[in-house]
Amino acid sequence: MKTIKTASIFITLLLTPALFLCAQTAQQKTAKPAVKKAAAKPAAKPAVKPAAKPAAAVPAAKPAVTPAAKPAQPAAKPAAAAAKAPATPFDEAVEKLKSKDPAVRRQGADFLSQSRNQKAVSYLVKALADEAGAVRSSAVDGLCQLVNRDSTRKISEMLLQDKDALVRQQAASSLSYMADQTAAPALVKALKDDALAVRYAAANTLGAMHYAPAEDALIDMLADASMRRVAISALGQLQSKKAAPEIFKALADQDKYTRLEAVRALGAIGDKSAAPEMEKRLDRAEEPSVRVEAALALAKMGLTSGLVTAYEFVKSPDMSLKNQALEVIGAVGDARSLQFIEEIYAAEQNPVTKSMLDFTRQRLQARQKMQQKRP
Repeated sequence: MKTIKTASIFITLLLTPALFLCAQTAQQKTAKPAVKKAAAKPAAKPAVKPAAKPAAAVPAAKPAVTPAAKPAQPAAKPAAAAAKAPATPFDEAVEKLKSKDPAVRRQGADFLSQSRNQKAVSYLVKALADEAGAVRSSAVDGLCQLVNRDSTRKISEMLLQDKDALVRQQAASSLSYMADQTAAPALVKALKDDALAVRYAAANTLGAMHYAPAEDALIDMLADASMRRVAISALGQLQSKKAAPEIFKALADQDKYTRLEAVRALGAIGDKSAAPEMEKRLDRAEEPSVRVEAALALAKMGLTSGLVTAYEFVKSPDMSLKNQALEVIGAVGDARSLQFIEEIYAAEQNPVTKSMLDFTRQRLQARQKMQQKRP
């Protein structure tokens, strides 16, 4: 019995792997028809798969949407920034006029005044009514520099009525740029302004405008020591022969600048009766500026008595004195003067001075030719 059981067990062990292999083979054989059946439906699966693949390709559409959206955002930001920030310095100045800070508004008005841009006129006209005097002052100056004569009437009114003396002074001074004779009556009235600076600026502008009807009012001002110098200057520009006797008295004034203006004015007026007194101003005891100005005034009268003084100052290191001296020589110099200039010209090394000497030399040569042609 034991032998039979042992034989049965042994047979079982031998048959088990064989049965296992048979089972696997059976499964494979059973699966093959399923694969064949799946392969038998090629028309259905390909039809479904192509339809499914485009649908599955939707993620490819996302990148197409995202790049389109992202570039749009950065492009919008500069546009917004451009809307907030002024495009040019001119626009920035216009924006400053809207500031609550008067100092900033003045900066805007100053820029527009210096821009020389006629587009600034409308903004500056509005600024004439600004509550800050400094802003009104800048606006006045700007409109006058732009020579906007439509503003003359308003600025003339401000010259006489503005509560701020600095604004009135600016109006009196800046109207010289406008050169509009319609402002002159207001300037004459301003000669009686309470502020000295306003009176001074008005007198100076009247002289620059050569407004002859102001002659008497300016002569009256010669009695005022604080206004004498500017009144003399203005009367000289008007070439007022009526004022010459009073100006002549100012040649002895203690203030060298008043004496200087008197010499200059008398030279402009051309009254030769003042020549003897003018020649006294050539003395070496006098201030150099007065001496050269006297020589120039005499030259304007056609007199050569200032030539010796001019020769002296041609060698001055002061370019202003040198220039005036050469002006004298060029105006009334003779053959000797030409020789003098040519000798200095040949030795001169400074290009600026050499150019000045050359100009004077040409003037003298031209004068010599004209004199030779005269019968």
